[in-house]
Amino acid sequence: MAAGGGLLAAAPGARALDRPRPHVRTGTWPPGLEAAARRAMPAAVDYARAAGRWPYGAVLVDVAGGHVVTGASNDSGHDPTAHAEVALLRKAAAAGLHLPDHAVVTTAEPCAMCAGALLWSKVRAVAYGTSVEKLISYGVPQIDMSFAEIAGRSLLPRPPALAGDVRCDLTDPLYRGLMR
Repeated sequence: MAAGGGLLAAAPGARALDRPRPHVRTGTWPPGLEAAARRAMPAAVDYARAAGRWPYGAVLVDVAGGHVVTGASNDSGHDPTAHAEVALLRKAAAAGLHLPDHAVVTTAEPCAMCAGALLWSKVRAVAYGTSVEKLISYGVPQIDMSFAEIAGRSLLPRPPALAGDVRCDLTDPLYRGLMR
């Protein structure tokens, strides 16, 4: 981790451009699920565009069928915890969905708060578009810690499979220039 890692970072290039970052992929992905996550990203982008000032979106994908079950947007109102991933988990819980049977596809790498919520929820997999490193390079305020770093420090059994940099062609434009 770069010096100052874990602190709120907003300076462009604070960490993102220090080293090349390969496509992230960890854990066991059921056959067809990563392709389903790629197909689901446009729906997550639609939720992000509906969010307004902070364009973050997430969708829940059924692992068995590969279809989108529901989605959520970041709420830029007065609840600082109303990130798209947390809103999605709340919707899923209210609907009584069994989260280990689902994957979360989100437009940006989950922040530390959302990563913790996703780990506790026991979702099967997480796929994200734009990485925390890229968000920081675009000047978007973030806690400078990747989902993989947070999951790696978790003592919870079986972290979700993880795929990063999924459909960045769709997600990066949401955040490039966001802080202008």
